[in-house]
Amino acid sequence: MKSFNNTNKKSSGVLNMYRQTKNTIVNVVVLTLLLMSYNLYSATATMQQTIELRPGWNAVNIELLPVNDNIETIFSGIPVSSVWRWIPKDLGKDFITDPAEGLLSLDGWFGYFPEPKPEAFLSNLYTLSANTAYLIKLDDTVNHTLTITGTPSLKKNIWRSNSFTFTGLPVDPGNEPTFGEYFEGSNAHAGQPIYKLSAAGIWELVTDPFTSVTKSGEAYWVFTQGPSTFQGLMNITLQQGTSLDFRSMFTELDFSISNLSDVTNFITISRVAGNTMPMKFKNVDPETGEIAWPLLPNNKVFELLPGEDVFVTMAVDRAGFLEDRMEQIFSIKNEQGIRYLMNSGGNTIQPLVLPTKKLGGVQAKAIPSTNAGLWIGTARVNKVSEAQRAGTEPLPVGNPFILRIIIHIDSIGNAKLIKSVVQMWQDGTFKPSIKNPNFLEVDIPGHYVLLTDDSLIPNYSGVTNRNGQSAGIRYSTIGYDFEGLEVEMTGGLAIGETLNVSLLVGSSMPTNPFYHKYHPDHNNLDEQGLPTVQEALQVTREMEFSFSVHNPYYPSVADSPGWGVQDMGGVFRESITGLHKNTIFVQGDFSLRRVAATTVLNQ
Repeated sequence: MKSFNNTNKKSSGVLNMYRQTKNTIVNVVVLTLLLMSYNLYSATATMQQTIELRPGWNAVNIELLPVNDNIETIFSGIPVSSVWRWIPKDLGKDFITDPAEGLLSLDGWFGYFPEPKPEAFLSNLYTLSANTAYLIKLDDTVNHTLTITGTPSLKKNIWRSNSFTFTGLPVDPGNEPTFGEYFEGSNAHAGQPIYKLSAAGIWELVTDPFTSVTKSGEAYWVFTQGPSTFQGLMNITLQQGTSLDFRSMFTELDFSISNLSDVTNFITISRVAGNTMPMKFKNVDPETGEIAWPLLPNNKVFELLPGEDVFVTMAVDRAGFLEDRMEQIFSIKNEQGIRYLMNSGGNTIQPLVLPTKKLGGVQAKAIPSTNAGLWIGTARVNKVSEAQRAGTEPLPVGNPFILRIIIHIDSIGNAKLIKSVVQMWQDGTFKPSIKNPNFLEVDIPGHYVLLTDDSLIPNYSGVTNRNGQSAGIRYSTIGYDFEGLEVEMTGGLAIGETLNVSLLVGSSMPTNPFYHKYHPDHNNLDEQGLPTVQEALQVTREMEFSFSVHNPYYPSVADSPGWGVQDMGGVFRESITGLHKNTIFVQGDFSLRRVAATTVLNQ
């Protein structure tokens, strides 16, 4: 008696209050969470699980992580007398036959009693969790509907060895298999005792598992003989965590689907209606090996042979985002009645905009450039002109050579070429809460900083641990040099645009190829050792970066979904004057990736 509906909610997440603490680690976690959630507009994907509660005892399986997990709020308006969760501490295999005999005195049971019941003060269960079994006693003579609004959490079932486990099963509503069919592929479960709760509130043994049908949203006692990792005849394995979360760092993520049955299965990945996060999937032609990134359809079907695995690569298409964060819920089913729910989400790569003071009662907010941040990549030179013949047309070289490129874009799109930068962390600040002065709330959140001036490093905290010490992350290049820390570039970093920069390698710079500090003919000193002569020639480098619609590094491969948002590239050109009597012209391609969204240098 369970159905699912979908809802989309818009929310802005701002963490606004934290208890005072002297623990530095806790402070960093708090600041990081605030930084991730500050000022975001999101389209959060949620769905609803409805469970019909009958008078008396009910064994239910909550499949979603509630948006509001407070148990008192969830059961508001529903006349329950108690709610129970089993969290055993030992490996005993005994369980209660009749819940009416009492659970309060038994180890491992945690209960909730609503006010104004006299035993309410004994409550030690305060929230509901996803993929968790509960016993609920309804104190009424008619049925009531319990509605859970939340998101899926792809959490594997943990079976207690040589014991009973109180659990629900990930089965497809309306297409549920029998107990015998579900556990047919598990030596640890096939033929072992299973108990289900009767309408009278008594646990009854399932005597014929091949005729007794499982039910989505119900919970059972299932015995496991020996150790087991069985998850049904279909298994889903994520790279990490319990969801496919791209956040703002990842463009592509993989997960695997395993057909553990002894028959060929068609497995369907379906978008749950109402959630429309722009996504693509990696499609490889089995004959040619050609890679494409088509839009992810509402339903994608894979045919898996018995025992076969398939690796699915999905990508978030940030170019199509309408919100700072978007989410998508997936239903993954096989033909034997197994169904998993999986949540996926991603953030845009928006540069950090710190809160500013109110001006005239209005909160000021900067509008950042879409491509602001730190971009790092390489230029690949594969053509050079013949300077000895005064050639102006670059010709192919025998072996291309690579130089690293580092570019920073500020909040309004101004570009700078830099040769070294260190990423550090600026701690946030707290202030007493207006609501309760005994609590602290965040005043200014902590954030990453980018430093090209090494003298500023002691003013900040590190972002990684190196040999037991906090340290920053340095990015540098030997591909070019110039006086100072940064050089202004002209043009724009965007598809179809061009960036230009002029570099002067002065006659006394250590990287000038004609300068030698200890050679009398190349040290820019006269016979008396005075700097009155210029023996080393100046070298001028004019660089041009033209951004292409497609990735020039892999012209025969479809552009990744991050192209134009997180990755960019195009044609690289350079003219070098002063190194030879004739100007040298070079050409190649380049590729850049955004590694940080910080908009300010040396703040």
